[in-house]
Amino acid sequence: MSRNKIFHFLTVGFFLLLSGCATVTVDDGKMEKPLEKATGLTTESVKQALEKNELSLWDVYALASERTAALATLAENIEQADAQSLQAIGAVLPHVSLAGSRSYQSTNYIGSNASNTIGSGIPGTSLYLTGTQTIFTGLNEVAGITGAQSTKDFNEYSLRDRAGQLLLDIAGSFYTVLELEETLESKQTSRELTEKILDQLRKWQTVGRSRPSEVLSAAAQLARLSADILGTQNELLKAREQLTTLSRVKPSQALKSGETYQVPSAPLSQLESIVDSLPSVKTASANVGIADAYLLQAHGQHLPSLSVQGNYFLEKDGGFPSPEWNVQLLASLPLFQGGQIVAQERIMASRKRQAEMALARAKRSARGDIRESYKSLVNCIAETEAYQKALVAAEDDYQAVVKDYRLSLTTNLEVMRTLNTLEDTKVNYIKAKYQALYNQIWLGVATGELPKTQETK
Repeated sequence: MSRNKIFHFLTVGFFLLLSGCATVTVDDGKMEKPLEKATGLTTESVKQALEKNELSLWDVYALASERTAALATLAENIEQADAQSLQAIGAVLPHVSLAGSRSYQSTNYIGSNASNTIGSGIPGTSLYLTGTQTIFTGLNEVAGITGAQSTKDFNEYSLRDRAGQLLLDIAGSFYTVLELEETLESKQTSRELTEKILDQLRKWQTVGRSRPSEVLSAAAQLARLSADILGTQNELLKAREQLTTLSRVKPSQALKSGETYQVPSAPLSQLESIVDSLPSVKTASANVGIADAYLLQAHGQHLPSLSVQGNYFLEKDGGFPSPEWNVQLLASLPLFQGGQIVAQERIMASRKRQAEMALARAKRSARGDIRESYKSLVNCIAETEAYQKALVAAEDDYQAVVKDYRLSLTTNLEVMRTLNTLEDTKVNYIKAKYQALYNQIWLGVATGELPKTQETK
């Protein structure tokens, strides 16, 4: 049977579903949308950082967010989750194909009635549309759609959480570099002063105004400072390399800190109440949703499957005649699968319980992180202010002793003692100051306030 006439008047359309791919490229100077959403940074932020001679913490963070593959990898997971969501939706939509076949057969037949065979010796050719509509296959469709959305949420919150951790890593390395640079500068100043005192003591020793023990004491102090400077230089080199690894800024890049610390304005109890909205907790919650979707899919295996399949012939020549179209309803009901379905349900139920326990653990961890960072910031600010007062007192004491020394009212040993006290106090103040700045970033990340995004601005 030929249906060329119908075939000639039928237009077969091919529909291509085109979707924009949110590809994230590393180190191209651009901040793609997924990264911009997670970090609150834009391409303009990266551009401004590249034009600066001295980089602040946020400049380094902008470059690190754009240059490192850690965030870009998670952003690609979001792209994959979007595609999985489309797959899940596509599973419940009709599937239509254009199919064709041509058969060949021998012209020689065996049997007494071979000559009466309908269509004998004529090759068969067919062209037809075939379509399948899945009504349901257990609960696979529902589980696929809900699971795909949970997977997308999981990846988005994972990216947001990793962006915060990257900021915390950058802050730790950044402030360590600045702390070591200030410490090195302070120790070098102390060494210069100690060298002057040692030179003076040696001159006085030649005329009998200084004892050999005073010269040896100053020389020992100078040697200790020189050793401390070498140690600090090595630590600074390591800190610079670590910052370069995290952000790919040059090891010689000039850095500056324009941040100031302040006591948290919100009480601790208020900050602890926002645990459920934190990225780390939402990531764990989305994981529970994924496990729940798999469990739903396992339950659905007890249910029947139902689908409709149909064919519409556009052309049919040769062979046996066939109807113009046909439709069939396909159904199946699982009766016995050797216990596999029950076993699968037990596995998925166990995985869901694991996900729920991980969610509870994430909440405890987040709450503990908020408490620890909050208390560390408050205590460190108090410590910094105390060292600041001690530094002022040590500087006044040193200046007074130097004045008395010039008037021959005190000894070189007293000058060395006050210089050592001043140096130790200054180093402690520098450490406390930058630790307070780091703790402030830590609290911001722990409470989800940092990095600032459209949700937190």
